[in-house]
Amino acid sequence: MPAPSVVLRPLAGDYVIARLAPTAEPPARLLTSPDLDGFVSITRTPQELSIVCRSESAPEDAEIDGPWTAVYASGPIPFGLTGVVTSLVAPLSAVGCPVFVVSTFDGDVLMFPTASRDQAREQLAAAGHTLL
Repeated sequence: MPAPSVVLRPLAGDYVIARLAPTAEPPARLLTSPDLDGFVSITRTPQELSIVCRSESAPEDAEIDGPWTAVYASGPIPFGLTGVVTSLVAPLSAVGCPVFVVSTFDGDVLMFPTASRDQAREQLAAAGHTLL
């Protein structure tokens, strides 16, 4: 069975991945700011509070990695469809490009270092994905 191909929509701006202590409170402004556009993901594990957000919205007291470029494989993507994330990650992994993926109910956000943006877009297109 061939790997699924998806339409990838760029998310504007640069993103960061921020790490806070597992007991930290997520900054409320990330979810309530009326002028916030873009993607925000907040995940808590026993080891950390991890936040993905636009660079300019990063919590000041966090450990930061970035900048990252984000593209959205919009859906809804059926939960039973297998291989979508693999089809996105494999071509980038093959050329040594780091990736970070966040899955949502409707789709997947694929992130790669902004310094590798052109190479990542070329590899994703060569793998059969449509980049808008």
